[in-house]
Amino acid sequence: MKFRLAIPSKKRKMKIVMKSATESAYILIIFAQIKIESMKKSLQTILALTTIIAGFTLEVSAQRYVTEIFPAASKAANITYGNNITVIGALAGGGPAPQDLKMDVYTPAGAPDPLTQRPLVIIMHTGSFLPPVINGQPTGSKSDSTIVAMCTQFAKRGFVAAAMTYRQGWNPQATGPTGQDIRTGTLLQAVYRGLQDAKACVRYNRAIADTGGNPYGIDPTKIILGGVGTGGYIALAYSTLDDTTEISLPKFLANSNNATYGFTAGQSYINQGLLGDFDGFGGIPQLNNPNNSPGYSSDVQFVFNMGGALGDTSWTSAGDAPTVAFHVVGDPFAPYGVGSVVVPTTGDFVVEVGGSREAVRLAFDYGNNNCFANAGFTDALTTYANTVNEGYEGLYPFFTSPAQQAGPWEWYDSTATVFYSSFLPPPYNTQGGVAYSNSILTNPDMSKAKALAYIDTVMGYMNPRIVYCLNLSTGLNDDLISESGISFLPNPAIERTTISTSKKELIRAVSVFDIMGKQVYFQNQIDQPSVVLERNQLEAGVYLVKVNLDRGVATSRVIFR
Repeated sequence: MKFRLAIPSKKRKMKIVMKSATESAYILIIFAQIKIESMKKSLQTILALTTIIAGFTLEVSAQRYVTEIFPAASKAANITYGNNITVIGALAGGGPAPQDLKMDVYTPAGAPDPLTQRPLVIIMHTGSFLPPVINGQPTGSKSDSTIVAMCTQFAKRGFVAAAMTYRQGWNPQATGPTGQDIRTGTLLQAVYRGLQDAKACVRYNRAIADTGGNPYGIDPTKIILGGVGTGGYIALAYSTLDDTTEISLPKFLANSNNATYGFTAGQSYINQGLLGDFDGFGGIPQLNNPNNSPGYSSDVQFVFNMGGALGDTSWTSAGDAPTVAFHVVGDPFAPYGVGSVVVPTTGDFVVEVGGSREAVRLAFDYGNNNCFANAGFTDALTTYANTVNEGYEGLYPFFTSPAQQAGPWEWYDSTATVFYSSFLPPPYNTQGGVAYSNSILTNPDMSKAKALAYIDTVMGYMNPRIVYCLNLSTGLNDDLISESGISFLPNPAIERTTISTSKKELIRAVSVFDIMGKQVYFQNQIDQPSVVLERNQLEAGVYLVKVNLDRGVATSRVIFR
């Protein structure tokens, strides 16, 4: 099984710092912090693949959360958000042991920010629940190139972003009569621990916003959770898995007794009496620490997935968080629809799952995506997605050449991967080249330019939907809307809306932008307390309207049906 993430955009200098836990599933491991300077290749490579980008040049006006409005991002590294019991060294005889859970926090920098509370985006990395190289790939930490790039971009758009670690460890190499039982059971347990860690991270950030002085300027009512590859599996489980019957489906019941893994034949691989509940409370102290920011909500307001899948489609129900997903249709490790997860190195079956198509289809069918499903987006990315996603708003399929690819948003360097692996104990100290070659098999034209182009597509499609669902203000001075009594009547509108100021301030100019930031209308020298905004040739959809007054610019949203 393989879970992963990667990236699309303009030229940037980017480093990867791989950092991981101190144990593997079979042997204790000491990891070194490695800085990797990514390969530089022409953007033309990805333009041949992502035809949705070609031919579109937008006149972009700065819109908070949609475009980059800050020149830089600041990172606070290795913040401890919790501590829990890891089993990654158990098979080496080390037994379960406490592990500090870390996150890197990225905030807007390089210019003053008038906001003291910003939405928080938490992102989880890929890695198949094993550290880099040991998992057969160069990736698998919060310092993967994709994670760093996405967190940086979120921060430069005005969000706070957190790249979090989660506990690793399962046994993908189990063979023999009970091999599949062990593979399936230990993987489900790994997802469960990752789910508990993600909930602990959400609660921690709410706790420090409440009693810790809010050092990162987080709005605790607006938290978005996402993941790449493996992290995507956790994110989708986070938004859907909330009933004990959902972990007691026939495929999640042990077929054998196994004291090493806590299996009892006929019972769920997840023994909540031992491991704690979904939030990480309860259990036994040898396997779970229940003291990770109790008393705070674990709810999130939006979820996204890049290349992950649902453990089972029955997990989804009405009321789950709105979901956006990105997936290579030919991904050989995580199915786009319903399919099997296998161990990449052996091809052994692990479990049947529902990929991004199923996750978004169900979110759409249950009405969980209603907050943006009828928003009427008309941008180029939405227009393209709607031709290939079967009408499931929030689903963005990637069609690649060759068709079987995984993690096209990733990039990595062969020399750095080999150097990194040299710090690992045998046999992993000589497997850096193998890990790099494995990744190239399913990402054959890998480059930084290609990866950033994919990330740009992810950001361009997803962020307007986050803005719409969370009702985020994309302007920096929207208090003027209430102070000046500005109204838009009617709104939504069909042919026209009247913009008025109840305090008879003069409207000097009006600018209209589509949801992607392209200016589609401008009128100045109005100098009246009201003005009629005609729809004219504008397509149905959501538009941002900037109203220039003598004391500033007010921004609001107008919908044309």
